[in-house]
Amino acid sequence: MAEALLQPGSIVALHRRAVDKLMKAGQGDAALLYLCLVAGRHSDALPWPPERVEQAQRELLDLGLIASDTPVQPPRPAKLEDDRPPEYTTQDIAMAMESQASFRALVPAVERLLGKALSPADLKILYTIYDFLALPPEVILTLTGWCVEQAREKGPGRKPTLAQIRREAYRWQRLGIDSLEAADAHLRRMNQLNRRGTQILQLLFGESRRPVDREAEYLKGWIDKGFSDELLLLARDRTLFQLQGFKWSYMNGILNSWHKAGLTSPEEVEKAERTRKVPFSRPAKAPGPGTGQNPVSAADMDRMFQELQHTALPPKGEK
Repeated sequence: MAEALLQPGSIVALHRRAVDKLMKAGQGDAALLYLCLVAGRHSDALPWPPERVEQAQRELLDLGLIASDTPVQPPRPAKLEDDRPPEYTTQDIAMAMESQASFRALVPAVERLLGKALSPADLKILYTIYDFLALPPEVILTLTGWCVEQAREKGPGRKPTLAQIRREAYRWQRLGIDSLEAADAHLRRMNQLNRRGTQILQLLFGESRRPVDREAEYLKGWIDKGFSDELLLLARDRTLFQLQGFKWSYMNGILNSWHKAGLTSPEEVEKAERTRKVPFSRPAKAPGPGTGQNPVSAADMDRMFQELQHTALPPKGEK
């Protein structure tokens, strides 16, 4: 029996910090769901009703053990943006307004959020979200409110278009966000990411602003991996040292190499570099024979950081 349990592929490993969090929380359902996910299963492996799964999922989100887009429930066929929805006609919209009370009530609610009357083209897009993507009206309103907030932060008076809301709706549909509970959990996660992302930008560049989309992609990965401020600063300094400038993808490569090696602090990085276990991030020696000195002076490092504060945005499309 014991030999069968120890066959390759039948062993599940848990990170000690995850175990500590679960034990401290004392939430048995969250622990069981976490074990299920670590084993590569979905919630259908547990004999639970949907509301019990959602409660355990919320507990794991609050503990920071899963992300809002972690696939908890069995995947369902997703409608992609290049899938072609029906060609809704003006008559289709009129019939929906007449026969579907929930859609009829949705239209003025969305108009209030956007501060404008919806055009015929807007109504077709909204009906696509409602009918083709099958998002419930309350989720559509939550989604629209989120898009309005995001647009407002980019400038006073700015409002999202229905086309922009539709793009986000496809993303929510792919994530399986089809209830108010799932929407609330997703938005809590997004707000946490935005707050932490803003903190990291302030830490790295001395800038108080929200990250742009491309920056947010990198920041989300760093936040999910739990990199500390000290480790982020070390990776930034190594990037400046190696490139004499800043590049998001280069710093991301350094951090991922440390994460892969299981290094979680500057002290561990320094120790690993001394034993040549992570050569990727090790600074190069000076070109002068036998000097062993940093080829970039402290004054140059200060200058680069000052320039970095004014040029922190990555080139458009930079990978």
